[in-house]
Amino acid sequence: MKLTRKLTAALILGILIVLAVNAALRVRREIALFERDSRRDSLLIGRMLAGSVERVWPSLGEAQALDLVEDANQRESAFRIRWVWLDGLVAELDEADRSALRKWELGPGTDARQFLSEDGETPALYTYVPVSVPDGRPGAVEVRDSMVDQRTYVRRTIYQALLATAILVALCGGIALGLGLVLVARPFAILMEQARRVGRGDLSARLSLTQRDEVGELAAEMNTMCELLEEATGAAAREASERIAALEQLRHAERLSTVGQLSAGIAHELGTPLNVIMARAQLILKDDAAGGDVHKSASIVLDQAKRVTAIIRQLLDFARRRGAKKSQQRLVPLVQQTVGMLSSLAEKSSVTLVAEGDGSLCADVDPGQIQQALTNLALNAIQATKGGGTVSIRIGKGSSCPDEVFIAVEDMGSGIPAEHLDRIFEPFFTTKEAGEGTGLGLSVAYGIVKEHGGRIAVESEPGKGTRFTIRLAGGAA
Repeated sequence: MKLTRKLTAALILGILIVLAVNAALRVRREIALFERDSRRDSLLIGRMLAGSVERVWPSLGEAQALDLVEDANQRESAFRIRWVWLDGLVAELDEADRSALRKWELGPGTDARQFLSEDGETPALYTYVPVSVPDGRPGAVEVRDSMVDQRTYVRRTIYQALLATAILVALCGGIALGLGLVLVARPFAILMEQARRVGRGDLSARLSLTQRDEVGELAAEMNTMCELLEEATGAAAREASERIAALEQLRHAERLSTVGQLSAGIAHELGTPLNVIMARAQLILKDDAAGGDVHKSASIVLDQAKRVTAIIRQLLDFARRRGAKKSQQRLVPLVQQTVGMLSSLAEKSSVTLVAEGDGSLCADVDPGQIQQALTNLALNAIQATKGGGTVSIRIGKGSSCPDEVFIAVEDMGSGIPAEHLDRIFEPFFTTKEAGEGTGLGLSVAYGIVKEHGGRIAVESEPGKGTRFTIRLAGGAA
């Protein structure tokens, strides 16, 4: 609105200047034309009458000649005509007109003279036409033309110019203000509101100005800017999310490395005492002199020592896993071998193990390590499916990536709470009851899959089961 007012004021000022100059030039031109016409008419009347007086005076006398002048005065209402003796005329005039008349040196044989008399409110144009008379006394015909009409005409012209100027200024100002509001103020208000939205971070709004001018082009450029900013913001958000995920994976890898180093040291230190305990327990069991309670206690010690040994072996596998010896392997036989190894354990838990998939699918893997990862996942699934159910292991081809195969281990257990999903692959983290797990099985599986350049993901919903999916590079044989 401020810009509109400034543009309107500038336009009105320009119109005023142009009209004022035009009016001034017009008034001057009208005054000059009016005065020229007055001088010409007065001079024409004076000369015609002077010629008549010169012809009448010698033949009919002074009285007839002067009557002729008076008769002309009666006939011309616009002019005042009279006979004057030039030698007495100076005394009749005021000081300003007298000095002007002296300069003309009127007398017999001189040309006619004219001058403007500014006599208060009644200015007039005086025209003197010298006449040669028989007695030689200098005389002249005086024609007085009042300039009051001229002043009235000038005032009317000025009034009309002012009225026309006011009407034109009002009309042009109204048009300029209306066009400014429609073409400048309203579009700029929309542009400023869009700029405020962009400043607040709202990049979804788009301008719909249909003007085919610079304002419309600016609106189109702002829409393009919003689209580019929206794309850049989305890209920045994705990059930030990926960066955070990468940092989290790096921290997780560092934690795994630290835990692995600690586990290796602990496992090494515990190995020798455990071997001694197992050896002593076996000796007690071989001693026939010992009673039944002693044998029973020795058997329990031996079982628990074996269990601790198994845990230590897992720690060593986790901490000092050997490099994978990869080769092209069919995945279905590996899965069937894993199912065969775990079938007896599944039967004890009233769980049915199901393996299905395309037998032609292969992957470049270390069969022993992949079997270990599948065994850990399947054991977790069997333990989670309490009260009986089905644990399925499916092999398939990736839908989004044709060069990718997947192995999915799915159970019908109680599921994993959402707050635990982010920590499920951390070493020693477990949701099982005390004595049911070490918290290393999923960490070992995670490490094996990563070492093979693959991905492992978990999907779970409390009360509906859990699905672990391993994705590896591969294809059909």
